[in-house]
Amino acid sequence: MSSAAALLLRPTSATTHPLLHQSSPKSFFLRLHSSRRRLPVPRLSLTPTAAGNSNNSPPPPPPPPLSPATEAPPSLLANWSPPRAIWRGLSALLLAGQVFHRVLTGRVHRRNLLAQLRRVGPGSAGVALLTAAFVGMAFTIQFVREFTRLGLHRSVGGVLALALARELSPVVTAVVAAGRVGSAFAAELGTMQVSEQTDTLRVLGANPIDYLVVPRVLACVLALPVLTLISFALGLASSAFLADSVFGVSVSIILESARKALRPWDLISSLLKSQVFGAIIAVVSCAWGVTTHGGAKGVGESTTSAVVVSLVGIFVADFALSCLFFQGAGDSLKHAMG
Repeated sequence: MSSAAALLLRPTSATTHPLLHQSSPKSFFLRLHSSRRRLPVPRLSLTPTAAGNSNNSPPPPPPPPLSPATEAPPSLLANWSPPRAIWRGLSALLLAGQVFHRVLTGRVHRRNLLAQLRRVGPGSAGVALLTAAFVGMAFTIQFVREFTRLGLHRSVGGVLALALARELSPVVTAVVAAGRVGSAFAAELGTMQVSEQTDTLRVLGANPIDYLVVPRVLACVLALPVLTLISFALGLASSAFLADSVFGVSVSIILESARKALRPWDLISSLLKSQVFGAIIAVVSCAWGVTTHGGAKGVGESTTSAVVVSLVGIFVADFALSCLFFQGAGDSLKHAMG
């Protein structure tokens, strides 16, 4: 009894006792951590396929392919757009009709009309008169030299007057106006269109056609005939001065020959031509201006194109009006030589 008690009460080392060695806290927790099972972690996805798989629903079937009989045939004009020049030409015709209708109904902004008249008339007079004077002197050199050799120096004034009145004065004045006024119109309206100032006018209740286009067209139609008459007078005066000072043909002979050769219809046809030329310049320049897009580059292209188209229109209209006004054989020079 005493020996058994002594055996139980004797201290036992943890390293020598097998039970205590196996049940040490550190080894127990190590075995517990290594024997722990890892549970699978579900992965979430926002794609339609994953959402459908998570709901255990089958994916939707693909749509059946269309048969050749049900497919719409491709149109030949689906990707075709007309050239821009065609649209601008149509816009110019439409703009001319609107201007004509507003002039007939009296919808004209008078203050803008007066401002544009000052701009087209006195503003372009210097360039037009200088050009007409030198054109008249250049033609005088050619005519006087040849006519004097033939003994027809008395008909030089009549030839110069007919050439200046019928062709040179209206065409030269229109070319100068197209370069100076037409380019300004296209650039101004193009800048207003690109910067959306025309839309601002519509918001304020003003029609851009009444406020911007109609005064410019009327100013060109009214001012160019006056410039043409002044250019004709200055061209004839410069021709007479050059013929008298260089070639010895008296001024009185030049003026008397011009008076006998000219008819009232010659001056009337010149005024009608200048009105048509002014309408072409203004309508083309305004139409090209209001159809501008593409920023500063588009404004430059519209200005250049407006001047070129205006010049071509002037020459074509001059040919058509000359064929209309002057048909058959004339006898103007016969009266000038008599």
